[in-house]
Parts: sequence; structure tokens; C-alpha cells
Amino acid sequence: MSLLSISRWPIDDAGVPAIDGAESFADLVDKLSQYFQHTINLPHSFEDYRTSQHGRALHPLIDHLSNQVHHPALVSALLALKGHFSALEETSDEPGVNQARGYACEFVAWQFLNSLTDRDVIDFLLLELPPTPSPDSEPSSRPADHSHQNGQRTVQSNERTPLLDVANSDYFGTRSDDATNPRFGSLKSRCENLSALEIAAVGGAKKFLSQRPIQKVINGLWRGDIVFWETLSVNSVKRPRKYNRKQTDPFSRLRVPRYLKVFETLFFAIFLALYYAVLVRRDQERVTIPEILLYVWIASFAYDEFADWVDAGQTSFYASDFWWMWDISIVVVGMTFCALRVVGLSNGEMDTIDLAYDVLGLEALFLVPRIFSLLSLNPYFGTLIPCLKEMTKDFVKFLSLVLILYLGFLTTFVLLARETFKPQEMSWILIKVFFG
Repeated sequence: MSLLSISRWPIDDAGVPAIDGAESFADLVDKLSQYFQHTINLPHSFEDYRTSQHGRALHPLIDHLSNQVHHPALVSALLALKGHFSALEETSDEPGVNQARGYACEFVAWQFLNSLTDRDVIDFLLLELPPTPSPDSEPSSRPADHSHQNGQRTVQSNERTPLLDVANSDYFGTRSDDATNPRFGSLKSRCENLSALEIAAVGGAKKFLSQRPIQKVINGLWRGDIVFWETLSVNSVKRPRKYNRKQTDPFSRLRVPRYLKVFETLFFAIFLALYYAVLVRRDQERVTIPEILLYVWIASFAYDEFADWVDAGQTSFYASDFWWMWDISIVVVGMTFCALRVVGLSNGEMDTIDLAYDVLGLEALFLVPRIFSLLSLNPYFGTLIPCLKEMTKDFVKFLSLVLILYLGFLTTFVLLARETFKPQEMSWILIKVFFG
């Protein structure tokens, strides 16, 4: 009878986990996790690690990672571990300890990046974790050209070589099976197809994201100084690199977030104009040209949202955008209007046509705020967005308690006034009382 293998904490002379660069992502996270659990036992803030002696306990690990470890998924592992500790904090019996460990992960990741060149910082932050290869996956039919340099194994690639070769995914230390690690095997699956920067956004590593090296990369992505694509051809390879005017296709600049935001604003402006043109006219008998264009805009917006979801790699990263609920609501309301409109015109039912326009009227609740999402780029309004998000969560929690009280009062008054008021009348009276 074989015993379950448990990953142990290998310790070298410096008292830090021994990382040889060939570990799987789950094993790497496991080693780092045991180190932080062993080292951090008291609550601390991120500023404590920066300005006080509490950060000295992490300096041996930082020096070891900076000088002796060359694992490409190291920053991703630290930031994934930050999200893991944040999740443990919610159910922990030691308040603040797991949060302190999460801050320690952010601090170590930040200090590690400070020791790298700009080129290496871009690679560590923007290269995506590959999906775990299936056991029955066939090896690549085209042999890769391998060489050794400075004692490390490298792969010679050209422009047609995939960014992450699944058959040779040991670049990210995934040669061993992550499923053998019972603690963090599932964490690897949640981080697949995400870069370290995206993992930080999903895991709420705000302290890490606010540091100067990371902000420099984020601003470079926004301005287009750092790009992923050199051409728009189907054979182009996604790889983070600095923008080179002489080598980059000018049309690939359409992918730059700054320009995409401008095009998005123009798109929503036309969308809103078509919306008002259709809703104000309310043609009951035929489909007008503005209505046809509105259908095209709704379909294109739905396709764009689906493409964004696919490009996100993980649903958690797609949902990290504050406006994703508005976008989904715009698509749902628009599709509902289209369906009701087709049914009403096909059967000649005026009530269904009126209902379709009433449903379309709900679109303004999501479309008008969405077009003003450009204000989130302003430093003042941008800081209000997270506040609004948290206030919405608290409002929903409070509304659930009000709804419970409403159901209790509704049951009581419906029974007491059963000979005077109908249940529908009493429910409407209580709605006015509870919700104004």
C-alpha cells in the first residue's frame, strides 16, 4: 500500500526553499507557501515590510531568488500565492496573519523585479502560464532546435514558433504533473493562460500593482510602447516586446489600449444615437434602416464581448473588469428586444411589439453609464469606481435583509386583510412602504 506523497519544504544553508527551476507551478507555489507560513506568524502591513525591520526576515529569500533562482513562473507563483492567502484570511482563526503573508508575497515579488532589467521585467510580468498538457497529447511533429547556454537549456525559435510550446512546456516548469500536488494542483488550473500581471489583478495585489516597475509596464502597455503583436497576420506570434517602429506593422497599432478606448467611445456614441433613433420613432409596422443598423451594432458588440472573454483566458480575469456586468446586460437586453420584435412583426401582435420597445427602454440603464466609462481614466473618477463597486456589494447584502423582512410583513398583512385587500394589492402597498 503506497502512501500519499506530500511535498516537503527543502531547505538549504540559507534557510530558504531550494528551487532548481524545474519544478512544476504547483510545486513551486507549495515550496514558497511553506516558507511564508514558517516565517510570517504575526500580522503586518505592507508598509511594515517596506520601512521597518519586519522586512529583514524576507531579505534572505529575496537575495536567494534574485541571485540563484531562474524559474520563469516565479512572479506568477508569488502573486497566485497572494490570492491564496487572501482567500484563507476570510476563514482564518488568526486574524491578519494570512493577510500579512499575502503582503509578504507582494513585497518579495516587487523586490525581485527591482533586481531585473527592463526586458526581464516585461517577460516575467507578461508571459502567460501555459495550460497543463494532457497525458495523451502527441509530441510536436516538428523538432525544435535546442541548445545550451550558461548551463541553461534554451530553445531557438523563429516567427512561426508558438510562444509557449505545450509539448516542451518545461519553460514554465510544468514537466512534472501538477495533479500530484494535492494542495495547489487546482491553483495551477485557475492561473492557466494568465500572465503575472493578470494574476495580480485577479488576486487583488494592489500594493504590488502600485509599485514603480509595474506601473512602468502598465503605462507602456497603455501607450503602446510595449506590444504583443508585430503584425495582424494569422501567422503572427503573441509575445511581449518593446515597440519598434521599423519592424512593426502600422495596422497592429489598432491593438494599443489607448486607441482601442477611443474607438470604443465612438462605437458607443453611434450605438446610443441609433438607440434613440429607434426608440423615439417606435415604428409598429416595419423595420426601419436605423433599426437594422441597431441590430448590427448589438450583434457586433456581442461578438466583441465573446472575443474579450476568450482573450481573457480565465473567467475570473474577465470578471475583474468593473464594466463586465453592464456589457452583458446590454447584450441580453438587446437580444431580448430583437427576439420580441421578430415575434411581434411575424405574428402581427401589437402587444408584443409594445413589449419589445419597453424592453429596449431598459437598455439606457446600462448604455448611458457605459459610454461615460471613459471618465474612469480620470484620476478623480477612477478612484470612485472601486468605491462604487464595494458600495454596490454592501447594498445587495442590505437589500437581501430588507427582502426577508418584506416577505414576513407581506405574509402577515395578506392573512390579516384577506377580506379587504387582494394579495396583489397588499403586496403593492408594502412595496411602496419598504422601497418608496
